[in-house]
Amino acid sequence: MKKGKNKKKKKNSASQNKKHYLDFLSKPLVIQARYYFPSFLWYGAREKIKVKRLSTPEDFLFGFLVAISLAFSFLCFRSVAGIPVSSPSLAQPKSPNALEKNIRKLVKGYPIAEMAPYIAGKNKRVAAFLVAIAKKESNWGVYSPKKRGKNCFNYWGYRGQENPTLSGYSCFSSPRQAVNVVGKRLRELVASNVDTPREMVLWKCGSACSRRGARGEAKWVRDVGFYYGKMYN
Repeated sequence: MKKGKNKKKKKNSASQNKKHYLDFLSKPLVIQARYYFPSFLWYGAREKIKVKRLSTPEDFLFGFLVAISLAFSFLCFRSVAGIPVSSPSLAQPKSPNALEKNIRKLVKGYPIAEMAPYIAGKNKRVAAFLVAIAKKESNWGVYSPKKRGKNCFNYWGYRGQENPTLSGYSCFSSPRQAVNVVGKRLRELVASNVDTPREMVLWKCGSACSRRGARGEAKWVRDVGFYYGKMYN
């Protein structure tokens, strides 16, 4: 009997040691599970694990930060939603004025037609001379100087310092530059009272011309005057 009791006692002792050993191994797993499993899984499983855990200040702080984050996200969403969204509008091309329409109608089909917007940007008298003189000097760009096979956009027989050709005519880099340079010279002449086709004949031959329009100058005055009248009157 004594031998049976000792055997039973040893068995109980071994069982208790095994239980303590399992408890020792399971505690770290329980602690790790608390931090790695979602809360709803944890709280559902802790009843089975039979572990009681009290709330800590860290839990309260974490919950507070989550609430603040959600509130901030909601406010940001409302702010963004309140910003008006406008579709990008394409820049509308500037519609031609009456002067430009008149120029385009008159020079349609000629090289000078591409200069119509720039010519229309000058005052009406200067614009009229630009159109009229170009008709007489180059037939609105049909016959004009070139340099190395490149168009010089010089439709007025203008001689200046702008990249001159071998014959002395200015070779402009663009229609805009041509209209600006020639238009400036015409504006200066108009300002000095050279403001009629008869007086503007000096464009043809400079100070050597007779402003009374004798001989060859008379035809120049007549031809320029015809198209000047279409533009200015």
